[in-house]
Amino acid sequence: MNIHFELLELRQKEKRITSEILNKLQEMENCRQYLKMGHPSLFDYLVRGLGYSEATAYQRQACVRLAEEVPEIKQTIDQGSLTLSAVTTAFKHLRKKSVAEKRKVLKSMENKSSREVKAMFLEPTPTLKIKKTEYVDKVHLSLELSHEQNQKLEKLKALKSHKHNVESLLMDLIEKELKSYESKEFSAPRSKNPRQISKRLRNDVLRTANYQCQFPGCDSDHFLQVDHIVPVRWGGDQRRNNLQILCSSHNLHKG
Repeated sequence: MNIHFELLELRQKEKRITSEILNKLQEMENCRQYLKMGHPSLFDYLVRGLGYSEATAYQRQACVRLAEEVPEIKQTIDQGSLTLSAVTTAFKHLRKKSVAEKRKVLKSMENKSSREVKAMFLEPTPTLKIKKTEYVDKVHLSLELSHEQNQKLEKLKALKSHKHNVESLLMDLIEKELKSYESKEFSAPRSKNPRQISKRLRNDVLRTANYQCQFPGCDSDHFLQVDHIVPVRWGGDQRRNNLQILCSSHNLHKG
């Protein structure tokens, strides 16, 4: 029985520590200090900065985001009335709801099992349009189209039928789009508008940055933007040595 009582005590400590972690993560999200550490998002900070698995990081992030609008959920989590997994499930479906609706739904979830909580959201769950499965030697993509989208695909396939099947048509479109980012030569900017950056100049900046955010410590390759190192409002222009690549989060952080 001693082991049982020890485990009960540890369980209480675990709940208290989880609550403290959520409070600190809330502070981190509010001040966005993770941006200065090279992380483009709280999720990236949880995974790369604190070493959480992606699933666990998503749970913590979901709780932090919901607690911003419904702070009392932290108390219900402390009490055990709501679990982190239940809050995560709710977070996916409550993003566009009003605070009053979120509060009402979260209240109705208290003391329910994970299975019961999932059942509450089965009906409105959106269908997945693209499903990706990675294997050692290949990647399998499953694509779901509306009838209208399929009609457009069939029309394009028919027009290109002398040269392409669906697979080669897709690869041709991908290759053409990628080539638009690979032009290497660029001349001095002709426009006097410092915000006007030519496609070739943009491509050179992207290629030099290896298609990643150049903020120290950040390697995000999503939502990339060309940034003026010396801001336009301070007299910066669009010459090559005044341009860099930042992800949208770090560009916003820079101001």
